Parts: sequence; C-alpha cells; structure tokens
Amino acid sequence: MNDHCCAMMSSNLAGGETAILYVPKFRDYGIPVLDGGGSFIAISHCPWCGQTLPHTLRDRWFTEIEARGFEIGDDNIPVEFATDAWWKASA
Repeated sequence: MNDHCCAMMSSNLAGGETAILYVPKFRDYGIPVLDGGGSFIAISHCPWCGQTLPHTLRDRWFTEIEARGFEIGDDNIPVEFATDAWWKASA
C-alpha cells in the first residue's frame, strides 16, 4: 500500500537516499536546505508522477494544539501530535 501519491514517492521516502523529505505530523513534503538546520523548501507536486500533493496541515496542527490549551514545547502535548496519528484519526 502506498502512503503517498505513487509507488516511486513511497519507495524514495522509505529508502532515505533521495533529497525529498516527508514530515508526517504536518503532512509536509519538501526538499531539504543543506545549511545544517531543519529547513526545507515545500513542494506541491510529486517529482515522479506530477500529482498534486496534499496540502500541509502545519497551521491546523498549531490550531489544534492551542485549542487544547497547550503551548509549543509543552511536555504535556498528547503523544499522537508527534506523529500523523492526530490527523489520520480525524480523516
């Protein structure tokens, strides 16, 4: 089963040898910026099949955290918010 738009995207993300990354908790796809940090350039289309990628859930993640009364860095943020479990549960 492909968790992404196509078998090539799934395969390349699983292999970890391609300059494409996926951030599950935000559903972000991007190209890493090689500056030693965690920055990346967001992409909106698959480089292999050309399909439009799902929209990021980054803003929704922050909204959900704040709605529950948490602040970023709070140790009490529910564990499901560290993964894609929070948005998959509501899909």
